[in-house]
Amino acid sequence: MPIPHDWSKKLNVFLDEWKRNPRREAYLGDGPFDNFILTEQAESWDAFLGWLNELQDLWCFRGQREASWFLHTSLDRAVKKITASGYYHLDREIEGRELLFRFQQQAHRYLHLLPPDDDLSSWFALMQHHRVPTRFLDWTESSYVALYFAVEEESQEDEKRSALWAIDLVWLERKGRELLQSDAGTPDLDDPRTRAEYLNSLLGCEGKPLIVRINALRSNERMAAQQGFFLCKLFHEASFNQILMSMMIKEVPDRPVVRKLEIGNDHRIKFLKKLRAMNIHRASLFPDLDGFGRSLQLDLELKVKGTLE
Repeated sequence: MPIPHDWSKKLNVFLDEWKRNPRREAYLGDGPFDNFILTEQAESWDAFLGWLNELQDLWCFRGQREASWFLHTSLDRAVKKITASGYYHLDREIEGRELLFRFQQQAHRYLHLLPPDDDLSSWFALMQHHRVPTRFLDWTESSYVALYFAVEEESQEDEKRSALWAIDLVWLERKGRELLQSDAGTPDLDDPRTRAEYLNSLLGCEGKPLIVRINALRSNERMAAQQGFFLCKLFHEASFNQILMSMMIKEVPDRPVVRKLEIGNDHRIKFLKKLRAMNIHRASLFPDLDGFGRSLQLDLELKVKGTLE
């Protein structure tokens, strides 16, 4: 699945049209995002491996059950309000701040080891772990782990396709440094702890339209098993997709830096079998009793469909 040689040219043509027609419905909200990504289809396991081999440098991955879903944080989804005339979002900053306060206020009743109050990255990671809406989006360094999450459950929408997303981390890091280090007083971001502490400090204020990688100062078994980390948008009042678009508009990349591989339901069981042979399944990714129980359920599905050896 070679990258189209004119991909960058087509994106520039689209951007020229967008600037001439900024209020057209096709150019509002998340609508234009499809033009900024390269979407491909995996018709076999070998096609997936070929797609993976094309990726250069360092990439991160995310699996989603539905190919039609964009990249939205759990907080963005939770504050979306549908009306008769369309939709709008509650104030993300206000709602996120309240959720954080209430979680910090009550968490000691259920957990004994808690992060310091000012370690926001670890608090958000803990909230995410316990299904509280946050501004974090889960990603992994492993394409195979992300693929598992894409195909673990059958797609339910009309297209019957799941999606494996990939973002070029080298590009993301470079764009982040350009924007962050333009501010006076930005520390040396090469030191991992200094970088983590600096980004942690940015979570408490309204920042630039930028997406950054967050490694919580305190991790957990699930994150380690899944080779996971978070991507976080520093600006509340725009979606994850909109911020990615704004980062590409400033300097159109010469090759795709956001890619999506779609996998049809008809390939799902075969992919799950391949992943299971690699010891990638619910029990290995969620090292607790719930994960083990879900893995037994999926094993039974594979057996019923005649694929478990």
